[in-house]
Amino acid sequence: MEKERKIKVLSLVALIVAVLGLTVAFASLSQMLTINGTANVNTATWDIHFENLATNVVGDATLKEDPTLNATTITGINFTLTKPNDGVAFAFDIVNDGTIDAKIESIEISPLCTLSSPVESCDWDNDGEVTEEDIQKVNDNISFVVMYLDTNKLVKVNDPLNASERKKLGISGGYMKLIEGENGYVTGEESTELPERDLQFNNLSVTINYVQA
Repeated sequence: MEKERKIKVLSLVALIVAVLGLTVAFASLSQMLTINGTANVNTATWDIHFENLATNVVGDATLKEDPTLNATTITGINFTLTKPNDGVAFAFDIVNDGTIDAKIESIEISPLCTLSSPVESCDWDNDGEVTEEDIQKVNDNISFVVMYLDTNKLVKVNDPLNASERKKLGISGGYMKLIEGENGYVTGEESTELPERDLQFNNLSVTINYVQA
């Protein structure tokens, strides 16, 4: 009987020790988890857009009206070219006012000519219809490209635009050949072939699509 009582006492002591151990551990854990001060989590923002459009007309080219900027799209590009070295140029900024680094996913540039284009734009030989030969002549002699104005390099897929960064871009539509060299720099070369009529290009557009880098 005495032996049984000792066993119960020892068991009770062991239980008390175990409970006290858990209490101390919990108190220690509670102390470790005490957080002083405050923490703020800033919301990430996405804001990439065109702004600050400026236009320039060279030679006898004519510009019907200023194009329109909308987010990362420029629309309503309408111009007429008469002779070699005529051209129009549109300078603008691409701005990342957000907090997320970005890169170009795709670039959408209107083709100057297709078989469904009006004769005013693409009938090079002025025979009343647009043919594959007309389209080739236009593409060989007329340029319509987007480039960085500070480097004279073409805008390309995967080009970065980091948060708070701004770059100056230009769209060139001209009666000249633009040639990209080995280092990506674009230079102009005068076109020598003349169409049988003035060429009127209407409703051209450029869209640059960005995604998170």
